Amino acid sequence: MDGTIRARMDFAQIDPGEASEAIAAAAIETLDWAALANVKPAPKAFVIPLLAPAGEVTLFTGPGSAGKSLLAQQLATALAAGVPTLRLDMGQAPAIYLTCEDDDGQLHWRQAHICEALGVPVASLAGRLHVASLRGALDNALGTEGPDGEFTLSHAYHRLAAMIWRTGAKLVALDNVAHLFTGNENDRGAVTRFVNALNRLAGESGAAIILLGHPNKAGDSYSGSTAWLNAVRSQFVIEHDLQSDMRTVTVGKANYSRKGEQLRFAWVNWAFVLEDDLPPDAARQLAETAKAQAGNDAFLRCLALCTQQGRNVSHKPGSNYAPKIFAGMPAAKAMKKPEFEAAMERLLGLNIIECDADLWRGDDRKTRRGIRLVEGGG
Repeated sequence: MDGTIRARMDFAQIDPGEASEAIAAAAIETLDWAALANVKPAPKAFVIPLLAPAGEVTLFTGPGSAGKSLLAQQLATALAAGVPTLRLDMGQAPAIYLTCEDDDGQLHWRQAHICEALGVPVASLAGRLHVASLRGALDNALGTEGPDGEFTLSHAYHRLAAMIWRTGAKLVALDNVAHLFTGNENDRGAVTRFVNALNRLAGESGAAIILLGHPNKAGDSYSGSTAWLNAVRSQFVIEHDLQSDMRTVTVGKANYSRKGEQLRFAWVNWAFVLEDDLPPDAARQLAETAKAQAGNDAFLRCLALCTQQGRNVSHKPGSNYAPKIFAGMPAAKAMKKPEFEAAMERLLGLNIIECDADLWRGDDRKTRRGIRLVEGGG
């Protein structure tokens, strides 16, 4: 006997003692309620409050350039240094941040600015924060799929496991899944086997493993099979509001915390700062940026409507002066003439619109001229 029991096994032809041994070897352990009766149950511990539970894989997704890498490195730094960030008090523990996308120089640049923002000397992180670039390496995949669907752990997986055990890391950020998983992201079985391998590593080490990934083009918060979301116990998403330049992290899946919790913060000199903690000058600049972007959007929105209606507008004061016409349109959304004038100057400076352009011929066959979008602009 090899210790396994097949469904079609004829137990009548097996020695009773041998069958008992096989059944015992294959038994599923259940909770011992008698032993647990005197043990006080505890909620799931979190390495990063709200976001990343200990001993679990957390999926962290968001569009390119939204700030996933920076946030992951900043969270790892705060944990390693034992300082709060974004009002998240994580205590202190060793942390790992591995990237397959940024080189050593970029990591050093980010780290220096993160440390400055957190008030942490870079040298104090030695032995606590373990940051490495795997960019350009050809063996970053954590496992391979065999033709029979069997998932085989790779050298990279064992190397990662050894690093976690050696450092005692309680936070491991892996950036990103596209480099670590080489299977078909739409194959539920392949995705589940890959995530389960990381779940086992997280469970055995007690570390919170954060797996960074991208959303798909359809607007879902993750790319590929729904198994990506089903196989993890927590997930959070980062979004970048281009108008205000603010970032918002939202808890998407939360088996151990409250779904929908949010953090809103801004990028300030290569680090993230909570909106309420922004210095007055930075808050003022962000407000001005948001106001300017809203003005630009309103101008382009009104210009598009006028173009659609066959109304040519001009940059010159007169009966068809664009800022005056736009201010009276419902699409202006209470934007006033001076704000449209400022927006027009900005858009001209950005080469998004042009003046005195040939637009179309009127009923009198005369060419109408006015403001229009630069080809490829807006």
